[in-house]
Amino acid sequence: MIDVNILVQNAVPLALYVFAILGAIVALMQKDLLKMAVLTSVSGFAVAAIFQVLLAPDVALTQAVVGAAIVPTLVGLSVLKTREPPVTEDVEGDS
Repeated sequence: MIDVNILVQNAVPLALYVFAILGAIVALMQKDLLKMAVLTSVSGFAVAAIFQVLLAPDVALTQAVVGAAIVPTLVGLSVLKTREPPVTEDVEGDS
């Protein structure tokens, strides 16, 4: 009979791998760069969870801080700072 512990030990990392890859693919498919920056944290958090499951808590903590918090924040701030203001039509115009 199949041992439940072995099944869980193999299924949880596999599910996290799939979640991390899908999160990265969804982030790459975004047209809006701000949404992409937010979705980058999803895959960063999934990678941090993978490290935790693989019994590397120090790497998991570093990945959670850097990959799920700092990098998306810096990318999001960069996108917000470099966006051009929307062009509005002049109602008064040339008469």
